[in-house]
Amino acid sequence: MAPDWKTLPPLTALRAFDQAARAGSFAGAARALNVTHAAVAQQVRALEADLGVALLRRAGRGVALTAEGTTLAQALAEGFDRLAQGVEDLRAQAAGRPLQITATVFFVQIVLMPLLDRFWAEHPGFRLSFHPTQDAVDLAAEGLDLALRTSMVPDPDWPGLQSELLLATRRIAVAAPSLWRDGTVPLTDLPWIYQRGFAFAEDPMREVGVDMAQVRQIWPGAAMLEISAALRGLGVLIASEMLVREELDSGRLVRVPLPTESPVYYFAATPKGPMRPQTRVFIDWLKAALLAQA
Repeated sequence: MAPDWKTLPPLTALRAFDQAARAGSFAGAARALNVTHAAVAQQVRALEADLGVALLRRAGRGVALTAEGTTLAQALAEGFDRLAQGVEDLRAQAAGRPLQITATVFFVQIVLMPLLDRFWAEHPGFRLSFHPTQDAVDLAAEGLDLALRTSMVPDPDWPGLQSELLLATRRIAVAAPSLWRDGTVPLTDLPWIYQRGFAFAEDPMREVGVDMAQVRQIWPGAAMLEISAALRGLGVLIASEMLVREELDSGRLVRVPLPTESPVYYFAATPKGPMRPQTRVFIDWLKAALLAQA
């Protein structure tokens, strides 16, 4: 029959006795536990009272084990050593496991991939594993450490997750110069690159008067192909400013004026609870890298 853990003495008392038995003195145990000599002695005496047996006896300037103390000391030494080894093994396993990150294919391709050389130059040996998907996956159920998500509000409430703002940018409209030219063609007469039902694009389109039932829609089949479609002059694209900054700077795309350019927020979302040290390192680095590019 398995032991009833509820009947065990306090762990602090067991640990104090274990260290006293190993050190052969209350003073040595106190140094190992970073407490006072009196605190160790008090814990051991409380343990003896709980068990109803003497565990240690004075021996010169130190202490020696009684027969009962020897039995308990051997059991505790084995138990604490196995526990310490288990914790060490778990830490080593966690440290060696790649950081599991999920984000959209678009974000991985446009934002993360160009930054990786710089990241690994600063953090050699750091292992990353990306899980690109358009779906909002359950991080805990899938064993993932981090999700990089966008939101139109500054304080999203994602069940089971804690989030941290990485960067705020804007939702803008862009097009190839060959399509927009001098802006003489009304926006309502131009083709648009978007996926039907996707509010990120349709809300600003309605704001400029586009009839969603009549608009000429171009959808390349995947979000990661939208910028390519825009570069070819196939339509106007609603995009996060951060994702098209390179094309705007080079002149391959031009900004199409919108009545309002609402903010878009990028977040690092992690499961609620303890965070792996590797996760903290990557979030801090990515935040700094994105702000440097802003």
